[in-house]
Amino acid sequence: MTVEELNKIIEVKKMDLEECEQELYNRYYPSIVRVAMMNYILSLKEQIKEYEA
Repeated sequence: MTVEELNKIIEVKKMDLEECEQELYNRYYPSIVRVAMMNYILSLKEQIKEYEA
């Protein structure tokens, strides 16, 4: 993968992370959905951290 492709992936993940966090905090979801969203958010944060390292 090129640096440009990786940068695009990182930007998409950052946008997805931001959107998920906003949804999680601004809407009501059943607890199981909230847990799944929190796990996904943590996964995105870890992936972004890996790419930026």
